[in-house]
Amino acid sequence: MALFYDGKLLDKVSFDKETSTFILGNNEITDTFSISYIPTKEDEEFSFNDYELFILESNSLAAENDIFLVNEVDLKKGIGWIFPISALESNENDYSDKVFFNQFRFLAYQKILAKSFSIEATINDKKESFLLSELFDSDLIVLVVSKNELAPDSEFKIFKYLPSLATYGYFVYNEHELKYVCPNNLITDKFRGKKSIRIQKTKNPVYTSDFAKKLYTNYLKTLDHHLIRFHLLYQVIEYHITELFNSDFDNLLENYNNKTITKNNFIEKLNKTRNERENVRKILKDTNPNDQTFEKDLLINLKRDCNAFISEFGEEEKSEIGDLIYDTRNIIVHNYREIKDEKLNLLNEITFQFEIIINYIITSNP
Repeated sequence: MALFYDGKLLDKVSFDKETSTFILGNNEITDTFSISYIPTKEDEEFSFNDYELFILESNSLAAENDIFLVNEVDLKKGIGWIFPISALESNENDYSDKVFFNQFRFLAYQKILAKSFSIEATINDKKESFLLSELFDSDLIVLVVSKNELAPDSEFKIFKYLPSLATYGYFVYNEHELKYVCPNNLITDKFRGKKSIRIQKTKNPVYTSDFAKKLYTNYLKTLDHHLIRFHLLYQVIEYHITELFNSDFDNLLENYNNKTITKNNFIEKLNKTRNERENVRKILKDTNPNDQTFEKDLLINLKRDCNAFISEFGEEEKSEIGDLIYDTRNIIVHNYREIKDEKLNLLNEITFQFEIIINYIITSNP
């Protein structure tokens, strides 16, 4: 988070142990500026170049004590820590007396004040000392990743983990303002007080599209209405429907050209491949998160709530998630004007549950 004063980058950073402050300056100006360091300074420091720091945002897990070990699913181990920036300015959290966490906090200060960091701030007034929260937004989230815990010759690409992080209500900090608020504190109630979170790199090819990038860096951050969010999330299903049709069509065409099926069979099978309900069912049939996970809980709730929602429109109870999502989507598209006000809260929760399942699909399914 490069700091500027009078147009000059404060690129000289040192730590004064006696006053517990970071001193910032520039060779071209005589003034220096102090940033108060509140945590305990441990004698042993983490190596600056062995870690990466990323800035996120959250409207769910942003309290001072929302501090989590970050476990990487595929690596099967912890790779770093995630915590609100407010945890850097207080010793009232559960980890303030832990040596390792104080080492992480000192490292975070160093990274935040480094000239190479992407977020900029300007000091306009001179005073004896500043707090970080006086210079930067106080609701930011810090993610610190240890390079030594990653696979050999690999790097941590934050973009690959955004769908996974979104499940916990974390979004990358950028020019798009975070406006979305999780309904009924579902994320907070599930994870506050826990010791760790689990993240996983995306494997699904849908995530290579420009739309998917905008979905997690812009749309899901800034658009709060359930109707818009549901339509945007359903685009992931639409992507898979297109891919599924193209694959089935290519196979049919090859079989027809090889004369292994007749023209009538070709036409009959082609019509079946265009059945949207069946395609949605195929896409979602393997959605089966592990037991005792947030995703599993919400999948169960999603089935229950979708059945309650579609029953208001005369639809029979369904057991397959593909049928339920398809029916819910049809009602939203064709009968939204008929949805009663008291059912809009239910639809809001359905949309959130659907979002978590889409995150799961993008993360888990190749």
